[in-house]
Amino acid sequence: MSQLILEDLIKLENPTINLSKIKIARHIMKGRGWDGFDDLIRFDDDLLTIFAGNMAEDRYKDAEIILTFVALPKSKALFRSSFINSGIISANIAKNHYVAYDKYNNYLKSLKDVFYFGEKCIKPPDLNTQVFYSLQQSNLLETYRNRLVIDWGKSQTYIQKKLDKEVTEIYPKGFVSFFPGWDKVYLSHKELSEIIMYPDGNTDWYEFLSNHSGVYVIYDSFTGKQYVGSAYGKNGIWSRWEGYARTGHNGNKAFKELSTKNPDFANNFKYSLHHVFPKTISKNDVLKYESLLKNKLGSKAYGLNEN
Repeated sequence: MSQLILEDLIKLENPTINLSKIKIARHIMKGRGWDGFDDLIRFDDDLLTIFAGNMAEDRYKDAEIILTFVALPKSKALFRSSFINSGIISANIAKNHYVAYDKYNNYLKSLKDVFYFGEKCIKPPDLNTQVFYSLQQSNLLETYRNRLVIDWGKSQTYIQKKLDKEVTEIYPKGFVSFFPGWDKVYLSHKELSEIIMYPDGNTDWYEFLSNHSGVYVIYDSFTGKQYVGSAYGKNGIWSRWEGYARTGHNGNKAFKELSTKNPDFANNFKYSLHHVFPKTISKNDVLKYESLLKNKLGSKAYGLNEN
């Protein structure tokens, strides 16, 4: 049986497409100062579009379709989106063309003059000196966004025309990530919401969270404050976090007050597990540990806990 390649998937969706007009890009985030950026572009199409359309030089010449990937370990690459390329636009036009221009520019400035490229450190790019393309998202391979994994091969060239890349995996719909171990859990609100919405695409998350009680911390990245909570009973941590994913506040008074000031307040939240227990542990034992952690972190005096 022949191995499925990227070109095959493209032809299945559009048999008449001109393959010679397609370029693919693989962006390396980890270890280059962009470590948290991929978490943003996964859920923000406007930010993803300007990122895909910004280059240091003319790399998309003669390309009508751009397929954007982000690097995974061992030469693998995960498909993020496809774009229609209408050509180069000036930096001044880009400021109005891209909805997320200011957001993207502010992120670059936050890198504090450290921009990693292997062993070399350079300053983050000045957008006034950059090349921009007028990109619009395409529906080509839409169903494979954040799911399709290819083997990029040995070449380090991050923009190519070669479409004979081996398809190594197609993640289930709604897949966010593999469960990393409870002590490494650190989820954005959008990641948590996606996991909760698609339990069949994130079965290892569901299995662990629904079968454990625990004490967790919600960190508000906007204010720097923390909230300590606990989960027990049927479906354990999953049930409690499902409430946050669906409403943002889960009935919490302090969180409701935040929502009156900013309807998108929950997008500032980061969720982590501080300790997990088997579901056989008593509710009182879980609450004792929760109370101890509140005191250790000072989350009642200086955080978001009101009791």
